[in-house]
Amino acid sequence: MEIRANTIAAAALAILQDGKPRDTATLLRDGIASGALPASTTRDSLYVTLTDYITRVVARDQRPEIVEDPITKAFRVNHPVDDWPPVVLPPRPRDVSPDTLATISALLRSTSTGDDPAAFERAVCDAFTLMGFITTHIGGNGKPDGTLDAPLGPLGYRAILECKTAQSGVAKTVAPSEPAKFREPYGATAAVIVAPDIKREATFLAELQSHDVALWTVDDLIEALRNDVDPYECGDLFKAGPVHDRLHDLIWNRTHGPEKRAHVIRTLLQRDGFAAQRDLVGRLPWNEMPAITLDIAMVVVEGALRIAGVSGGASREEIRAAMDDLVHSFDAVAVPEHDGIVIRSAGRPK
Repeated sequence: MEIRANTIAAAALAILQDGKPRDTATLLRDGIASGALPASTTRDSLYVTLTDYITRVVARDQRPEIVEDPITKAFRVNHPVDDWPPVVLPPRPRDVSPDTLATISALLRSTSTGDDPAAFERAVCDAFTLMGFITTHIGGNGKPDGTLDAPLGPLGYRAILECKTAQSGVAKTVAPSEPAKFREPYGATAAVIVAPDIKREATFLAELQSHDVALWTVDDLIEALRNDVDPYECGDLFKAGPVHDRLHDLIWNRTHGPEKRAHVIRTLLQRDGFAAQRDLVGRLPWNEMPAITLDIAMVVVEGALRIAGVSGGASREEIRAAMDDLVHSFDAVAVPEHDGIVIRSAGRPK
């Protein structure tokens, strides 16, 4: 994408990944302090770079990765503001090693702009195999380039694969109807085109929608491998249209969505719930001590979130799930006769 090629814009994007909006002065200060931006960067040059980038992308009817608030003039990533406390989530299991990722990335890039379409088809099949699909390379006239089977039991599905090389790096003529026509004969429910890139003309984008075909660039495929996207997640990523924005939404939600919210709620409930239990020691007889019920847990968590400056609270369902998770992880004990739980410790400092 364009923003990756601009050093200043790419640095700003990296800084804004925490989900917090920043005005130009704050963004410049944080960027220079972290070493992401050169000390020679000025406030004006940073502002002009980002606004020019946004203007160009919007003019192409694409979604910019950075946006500017029209009122505050603050910049943020093009996702909902994340004002929840920062946390370090447990690392996701790595399915693709760095060496394997480097090898398949180089192969995808070289074959996608080479003169052997079959080599690119095999490389794409290999990439989806690493993502967990059972792939079949077919190729040849009157046939799809391959099929991708998601081994998900009753949630499984098959996708038709169409690969297009382009020595210039941008394929100009791709017909979404081509992979779509193989969907029924091959028992598939999805179809995907993979290319180094494709000229995004309005007619082509409309045909992607009408034929229900997804468009992946080589960069998208490598990004999916880098983030260990799996066949279940691809069920949404194989829907009609360019995948880029949906892929980045998925990656964002992993660190700023439900998984982060659940982690924050568990941490706050464990820490402050145990503190509340400590505060009651000596004030009540042991047989009159309350367990932490769902209602008490809601008061504890909502109070902690408000102190942290969070604008939106946790739902009743999220807090109930956090209580269950603490019991399942042996950080709390269920007390059925009190319709609640007891926290065993405050947990390790975060």
